Amino acid sequence: MLKKRVRAALSALAMSLVVMCLMTGCGGSDKEKATEPPTESETQPPQTESETVTESETETELKTDVAYTSQDRSIRITLPDSTWTVQQDADEMRVFSSGNAAMISIVHAADATAMRNISVAKSEDELKQSLTGQYPDANAFEVVEFESLSSATIDTYEYVVKYNSTSMWVYAVTYGIIADTQAYVVTGTVVDDNKPLLDAVQKSVESFTVLRSNVFSAIPGSTGTNMSESQSGGGAAGEMASMQDYGASVTLYASDTVNVRMQPSTEANSTVITVLSPGASVSVTGESPQWFKVNINGNVGYISKAFLVQNPVQTETQTSQTDAQAAAQISAEMNSYVNYGTNYTYYTTTEVNLRTQPGTESGVVSSLGGGAAVTVIGETPNWFAVSVNGATGYISKSYLSNTNTYTNTDANQGETSSGDTNTNVGPVSGTVMSVGNNTITIQGDDGNIYSINYTDASVSTSSGLQSGLYISAMIDYSNTLANGDLYATSVSGY
Repeated sequence: MLKKRVRAALSALAMSLVVMCLMTGCGGSDKEKATEPPTESETQPPQTESETVTESETETELKTDVAYTSQDRSIRITLPDSTWTVQQDADEMRVFSSGNAAMISIVHAADATAMRNISVAKSEDELKQSLTGQYPDANAFEVVEFESLSSATIDTYEYVVKYNSTSMWVYAVTYGIIADTQAYVVTGTVVDDNKPLLDAVQKSVESFTVLRSNVFSAIPGSTGTNMSESQSGGGAAGEMASMQDYGASVTLYASDTVNVRMQPSTEANSTVITVLSPGASVSVTGESPQWFKVNINGNVGYISKAFLVQNPVQTETQTSQTDAQAAAQISAEMNSYVNYGTNYTYYTTTEVNLRTQPGTESGVVSSLGGGAAVTVIGETPNWFAVSVNGATGYISKSYLSNTNTYTNTDANQGETSSGDTNTNVGPVSGTVMSVGNNTITIQGDDGNIYSINYTDASVSTSSGLQSGLYISAMIDYSNTLANGDLYATSVSGY
C-alpha cells in the first residue's frame, strides 16, 4: 500500500483541474527574482487572526481530485472531490469533511509535548492490542491493511481498520510520518460501509505531502517527491520523465515574483522565458512532482509548484485598499462607542487578544486565557471596551460572556474554572469529527479520539453540534457507558 502510494500518490501528487472553493495558500522558501542569474529567496505567508472568520466559496459543480495547499503553505493534500470543505486550517490541526459521510484530519506534532501525545501503532500486533483494549469483542474490528517503511530519519505507518458496529465510523485510515522531533498523522474516517468512498479517502490520505521541509524531505521509499526545488538538484530529466499532462487546463496564480523557465530546473542553463508578477494568472496544463507545466502565450514553460496558488494573492494596491477598509471599519466602530458609566464583569469564553482598537487589524495589548474575568466599561456594535489589570482595550463580543462557561482543559485537575472539584468529572476538548444520535466523536487536543454521549448534557454552542466545531465537554468518568462512550455532563463549543 505504501509502495503503491510511493509509486503513485507521493511521486505524482495529483493537481486538481479546478480552482477549489476552499481556503488556500501555496508558497515556499524560494522566491525567484527577475534578474539573471535567477535565484530563489525565502518568502513568508501572512498571519491570520483567530477572530477572523473566512467564508469558503460555493462550488457550482462536482469536481474530483481537488488539490489543497494549507494557508501557511506547509502541506498539500488532494481531496476526493469538491464536496469536501475545510473545517479547520491550523498547523497543529487541519480538518476536512464531506458532510457527515467522511472526514480527514491532519495532526502536526512540532514539539516534545505534542510528540508524546501522538498515537500511531508501530506494528500490527500493537494496533490490535490497542483496539482490543477499547473493544474487547474480538469481532468488533478488523485490521484490513497494515504497512510500514523506514529510513535513517523517518518511519511511516499506514493502516486501515474496519469497525463492526462499535464505532461512529465503519472505516478508519491512518497514515503516520514520524521523524525524531516532528510528526504528521493523517486520519481519514468513513461513516458507512462505502468501499468507493473509502478508496477515495485512502487515496487522499496517501496524497499528503509536506512542502519544502528538510525534516520530511525524503519519505521512506520515495524518489524525492517532498524535496524542495533547491534540494532536487535541478533534475530536469527526472521531472520531465514524470510529467503528467492534464488534457485540459486550470488557471492558477503567482504567489510572488517568479520565473517561467524553459525546463523544470533552476540550474543556470534553464532559460527564463518570462517573469510573472504576484497575482498574475497562468494556464496550467500538467505537472511533475515539483513543477507545473504552463502555457504562456502558446509557449510551453515550467514554474515551481511552490509559487502557484489557487486563489489570487493581494497586490500592494489591494493590500492598501484592505488596510483602508479596516481603518474605516474601526472608525465606524469608534463613532458608535457607548460609555456605560459603570462597570460589568464578563468572562472570556476562550483564549483571546485584548486589542488597542475595535478591529482585528489593530495592535494587541495582551492575550487572555479562557475564563479570564474582565471589566466591561463600554461597547461598540461588535466590540466590548474592557479594563484588565489596569490596561484598557477592546475584545470582540463573540468571545465574552456574562457567565463563566469556560471549561478548564487540564484533564488532570478534574475540575472546571467555576470550581467543580468532583474528581469523577474532568474536561475533554477537541474538534468534532462526526455527529450521531446524541453522540459526538472528537479528535482530542491530546491526539486521542473520543466518543462522547451527551443525551442529558447541557449543550451550549453558537450553531449546534456539527463537524469541525471546536468543543469543550465536562465528562463524568464514573458514568462511562457500556459501549465505552464517555458521558458528558455539559458541552460547549465555538
